[in-house]
Amino acid sequence: FKIARVATSKLIKGDYHFANVSEITSEELNERIISDQPPLVIDVRSPQEFSSGFGHIPHSKLIPLMEIISSFGNTEDFKEKIKQLEYQFEEILPFSQQEIITICPGGGFSLVAAEIMAESGFKDIKSLSGGIDAWFKQGFPTILS
Repeated sequence: FKIARVATSKLIKGDYHFANVSEITSEELNERIISDQPPLVIDVRSPQEFSSGFGHIPHSKLIPLMEIISSFGNTEDFKEKIKQLEYQFEEILPFSQQEIITICPGGGFSLVAAEIMAESGFKDIKSLSGGIDAWFKQGFPTILS
């Protein structure tokens, strides 16, 4: 699956350009979420971050792309994370032509995730500027699970 090849190549090499990625503010994302055509929100943090602390944006989907980095030193763990990643991206493939917003703790890694998705064929990818930190500080809703 192309997403796994692109993700591992980008993450291992650290080769990021962000040419295909734009950012969206918390205010803009909130407006889109309450519209009649909300985007798919992909949270790339760990399951622990998703479920605790600030929580997560309602209806967001967890795809813990950041966890791949921590598995680089363990081949079996890395293979398992890639397998999970492929499955999760297959689930969202039907959304490849729709607006998708990636989020992380502070906005930097979600840019990487958005670039990986754009290079894997997703068409309308944006990153949340400032991440979940900015979203939470603006007072927009989050939930714990």
